Amino acid sequence: VAPPYGVMAFSMRAAASRAAAAPCRASRVACRAEVRPSWAPGVEIPAYLDRSLPGDYGCDPFGLAKEPQNLARYSEAELMHARWAMLAWAGMIAVELEPNAPGGWKEAALWFRDGAAPTYVGESVPLTLGSVVGVQVVTMAISERKRAQSDAELRKYPGGRFDPLNLAEKLNIDDMKTKEIANGRVAMLAVWGCVAQGFAIGGTPLSNLGDHLADPGHANLVGNGGIPWLLYGL
Repeated sequence: VAPPYGVMAFSMRAAASRAAAAPCRASRVACRAEVRPSWAPGVEIPAYLDRSLPGDYGCDPFGLAKEPQNLARYSEAELMHARWAMLAWAGMIAVELEPNAPGGWKEAALWFRDGAAPTYVGESVPLTLGSVVGVQVVTMAISERKRAQSDAELRKYPGGRFDPLNLAEKLNIDDMKTKEIANGRVAMLAVWGCVAQGFAIGGTPLSNLGDHLADPGHANLVGNGGIPWLLYGL
């Protein structure tokens, strides 16, 4: 027995509504899946931070990079600081592992402060202080001259792809750039923490870590007076 006309018409309209709603639901799911990662939950990401830069998570709470020239300058400066911080942290740990430099990074360059003969991790260097400074000035001048490009990308990567292990042939170069800036940001925080800890209670990064592991309830940021030094760094 065929259903009444009204019932059949209602069923057809309901089926049509479900079919029309299906693409909408699918599009809503797709939009949710494409939400970009953010540096803080719930914050509004500025339009000028469009993920064209490596490691862009939309972090500019004060709007300092609104102007394109400022964004390019800050991006370059962050990358340079990140690279120096990675070298600095590695140097802090390396000098502490050297048995001829028991004082760690804080005492490794006391010769420079005291005007004594140069040393490197406790070993004498056959150069005068003037020679060391001269070599540093010349090498930095050559490096910075090579970076003096009008193109912002060339200033950040002046020698092209620095890849002595040829990893870029196997890995994604954009992914490697993101990892570089991500590790550099962590290194900047690490160096800041090592300096603050060193001036707050003395010691070296590894010795401070050993103290914390031995007594985490007392040897920590709150108990050792490290907070004022961290705030001083701000």
